[in-house]
Amino acid sequence: MKQKLTIFIFLMIIPILLFGQTGKIKGKVTELGTGEPLIGANVIISGSSLGGAADVNGEYSISNVEAGVYEVKASFVGYQSKSISNIRVNAGLTIEVNFELAGEGFEVQEISVIAERPLVNKFATNANRISTSEDIDALPVRGVNEILSLTAGVTVQDNAVFIRGGRLDEVGYYLEGASITDPVLGGRSVNITQDAIEEIQVQSGGYTAEYGGANSGIVYTQIKSGTPYWNASLEYITDNITFKGRSDRFDGEERLGSKWYGYSDMIGTISGPIYDTKIKFFGLFNYNYTNDKNPQPYPGINLGLINDPTTGDSINLVYPTTPYKYSAETMTGTATLTFDFNPFIFRTVGTYTQEEDFDPFSSSRNAGNIANILNVDRIQKQERKNGAFSIKGTHIINSNTFYEISGGYSFFMDEQFDPYLKDNVYLYGDSVANANVGFDVWKSESAPPDLLNVYGFTFNPWGDITSGYSKFKREKINLTGALSMDFGKEHSIKLGGEVQLFTLRQFVITNEDARALSGLILTDSRLADNDPSKVGRDQLIQGKGVNNYGYDLDLNEVGTGGPNGAKKPVFISGYIQDKIEYNNLIINAGLRFDYFDIDNQQMIDPFRPEKSIDYNTGEYIEKGWEDVPTFKAISPRLGFSFAVTDQTVFHAQYGKFVQQTRLRDAYQGFYATAENLRGGFNIPAPVGFNIRPTRTTQYEVGFTQQIGDFASFDITGYYKDVLDQIVFDKQFTDTKSPYGAYSILRNGDFATTKGLEISFNMRRVERFLVNATITFNDAQGTGSYPNSNNGIVNAPLDGVTIFEPAYVSPLEYNNSVRGNLSIDYRFSENDSPSWLQEFGISGLISFNSGHPFTQGKGTGDLEVDARDRQPVEALNTSTTPSIFQMDLRIDKTFNIYDKLKANVYVQVINLFDTKNIENVFLRTGVTEDDGWLNDPSQGGPEVESKGQNYVDMYRAINLDYYEQWQVANQTGEIGRNLTIPVFYGPPRQIRLGIRLEY
Repeated sequence: MKQKLTIFIFLMIIPILLFGQTGKIKGKVTELGTGEPLIGANVIISGSSLGGAADVNGEYSISNVEAGVYEVKASFVGYQSKSISNIRVNAGLTIEVNFELAGEGFEVQEISVIAERPLVNKFATNANRISTSEDIDALPVRGVNEILSLTAGVTVQDNAVFIRGGRLDEVGYYLEGASITDPVLGGRSVNITQDAIEEIQVQSGGYTAEYGGANSGIVYTQIKSGTPYWNASLEYITDNITFKGRSDRFDGEERLGSKWYGYSDMIGTISGPIYDTKIKFFGLFNYNYTNDKNPQPYPGINLGLINDPTTGDSINLVYPTTPYKYSAETMTGTATLTFDFNPFIFRTVGTYTQEEDFDPFSSSRNAGNIANILNVDRIQKQERKNGAFSIKGTHIINSNTFYEISGGYSFFMDEQFDPYLKDNVYLYGDSVANANVGFDVWKSESAPPDLLNVYGFTFNPWGDITSGYSKFKREKINLTGALSMDFGKEHSIKLGGEVQLFTLRQFVITNEDARALSGLILTDSRLADNDPSKVGRDQLIQGKGVNNYGYDLDLNEVGTGGPNGAKKPVFISGYIQDKIEYNNLIINAGLRFDYFDIDNQQMIDPFRPEKSIDYNTGEYIEKGWEDVPTFKAISPRLGFSFAVTDQTVFHAQYGKFVQQTRLRDAYQGFYATAENLRGGFNIPAPVGFNIRPTRTTQYEVGFTQQIGDFASFDITGYYKDVLDQIVFDKQFTDTKSPYGAYSILRNGDFATTKGLEISFNMRRVERFLVNATITFNDAQGTGSYPNSNNGIVNAPLDGVTIFEPAYVSPLEYNNSVRGNLSIDYRFSENDSPSWLQEFGISGLISFNSGHPFTQGKGTGDLEVDARDRQPVEALNTSTTPSIFQMDLRIDKTFNIYDKLKANVYVQVINLFDTKNIENVFLRTGVTEDDGWLNDPSQGGPEVESKGQNYVDMYRAINLDYYEQWQVANQTGEIGRNLTIPVFYGPPRQIRLGIRLEY
């Protein structure tokens, strides 16, 4: 009731705001020669109803312009009209377009001019890097993350995006102004195909008050709009450059210096007017399949048949360079519709993705690629669906005032399961159910087949079930809108707020627990109802600690309330923003209000858990729980830019930011909580029921300098303090409590980041186009992830005393130096010689200095359990080797017939096949040796007793394929479960593509 009342009051007080997803064109219309203002001159955007009229100073402005490329036309009675094309409008920014009109006495027709991209934008008050569709098309890389990695201040490590030293969940993602950030895990919840993108903006901190939900940076994506004329394209990309059959995809042979990784990508687009130019449509369909979703330079294994005389088991250890059953198939559809009936304008956007892949690194008792060499037909399957749909209405009241109202719905669904028994999770360990789907290999009715053991290496037998089961569903309804008012030519006021309503559900059970439950349920069902030992199915399931909320034990959706109801958090925000554009001074000043209700409960007395959870039965005690309080914050933002000249601009920004941390760290099903608290000392993935938002204060200063009329560079320095990040801790209990101390998450980590970003931009000169960035970053804090100090907290040196250090050290995802250089050499359409027209070469050089890590020592596998290792140096003082990679694209466009063109290209990833090392073994700090075999106290006795076969198998499995490391890093530590850590960067890949366009 309290939550509903808050929402109602907010909606009544403040109009709903749509985030700044449109740009603005402004300028001056004067008479050629005299410079006198032409009062009343008309300026319109061709192919639309948008336009403006010049005032007494000859100044005009056109607001509410979607991001894109336009032609702008100025006309005045008695003067020659003038059109300027190739005007690029960016979301949230202003571009200046000035006109000088000649009198009709000049014997000229209407003048047409092609504009060049501005090298300096004096209207930007913070570091705002923009990649347009033209930029993206020319790059020799594909994928949104790859595009983001080229931006100053952005680090992409282990397939995850970090900005200016912030944690993974501190990056905010927006699609057409609506947040698409995953509230549970962080990251982007909606797939976007790069061919649908009009532009991507990366604001590395310093954004205005209209943006929130992100402490590190904003990634803003704008989808393409329909064009005034019909056009279509069809593109196909493959790495099967010698056109071999599917049976050859695992042969490991190189073709022109590259292996075949089974990459195939098809993209079709269509765009044009449906009704005159008042209704315009853009649509895209993308199908992508890859046989190896994360290529690595594996050498292949060819050890042949190996027999273990001790166990009597044997294995034919032959494995290809491309893993079996590690594929991914993705289909995406995206569309926009624009209705331009001035003064009313409507825009709808929709995108939907369906993905299927296989995950050998599941929650099974024996995970990994090689571990499933005999059982590739039964590797865990994963199906994902996500989408976002929105509609926005704009009413232009007059040339100075307009408002927007928008509503949107987005969702993310993820299901991981055995590909045969699917969601019949309580039959995973049942012999009859498995036999019915073709796997009659169980030893008894609830005893699965034994693992094969060959010299201590275990392999899943054919037909063994290796999957756990998990199901996630996250839905969001967002209501947004804006009221924008221009007061004169200097002030632009924007006012409003946003409401985000979430519904979150999950169900998770491990492979081991699911298989065990089959036998337990079967045995219990055979007991008489009056048998005192009979427990009941539901209590057996609860006792295994199934982690569910929003779903009952039969996977049915349930409402809110109770110990396992759906979570319905509410985020509300409002702001007022004043953008002042006065001659050469631009000021952005604003205040933002944020309200967070995470819809969670906490124990009334964490020192006495028995007041909330019955110690003997694990039952929920309702009076022992209370609602987590809401959180409110006000954040000031101030930015300005000052143009010393038209070629030199200074900019600075100060702001406070607040963001609710990922909700995975607060949410857990009650049965999992009860099982954890009653189960023991070490809880590797705990939660904190009342974790509060993280707070950041950031300062930024920089300047942009134009060099001649062909290039510019920007230097931006920044400093930020981050407080209340999530940290792993231990909750002590009262001495009278039957419960012992238990693991929790709480606010407590902090970080400080400072750095310098340098970017260089150039217009095309003599066919050359060069862009470059380099970032110097120093990110230090008390923890890189929420569970960074898990091993120290959970493994006290004396077995009793809990030691909670707060060391400040370099963060694991920090690159002290990171940069890239892009060079494009291209012949134009009318260039000579004619056979080289529209031929181009694009090269991209990327480099970074490596990232910090801590070398350790200890017993067992240091990667698996942090409690087994002790550091041999100060935290994160070692650094992985530096990385250097060059990518290349060569393309040529041919005119086929009339308006039909074909662009044929070759794309080479990692041209020099550099073996870039991204991660290392913690014991040795290298990738070739984990220190186990040569350590007399570790692997030495194994080598001595088992001989050369053991050594060969260990090198092949745990060093060449580093499977033990991958299992530890891809299935274990919470906080890193969104990343896909690997040892090496991508090997050389050659792809052939053709694009037909009409």
